[in-house]
Amino acid sequence: MREIVIATLKRITKEKEDARRFPTHVMYIELINELGKEIIPVLRELWREGKIKAGNTMNDKFIQLIPNEKSNESPQQNTQS
Repeated sequence: MREIVIATLKRITKEKEDARRFPTHVMYIELINELGKEIIPVLRELWREGKIKAGNTMNDKFIQLIPNEKSNESPQQNTQS
């Protein structure tokens, strides 16, 4: 179930980015509508592990994946001559 939740978070975020809808974080209701309330313990576990961050908006809660540092590292090029 963890993998499904993470994949869904990535997909919804990408769809928002592609459609240029900002902010790109996923609303709690979007996840519940898609995956059901049984994901709540999974979300808590991911939050405790530091894999997602969550917070309140005016109307709902948001959930956002925290990027894996290793996947965000860009190779440094040596430009010294």
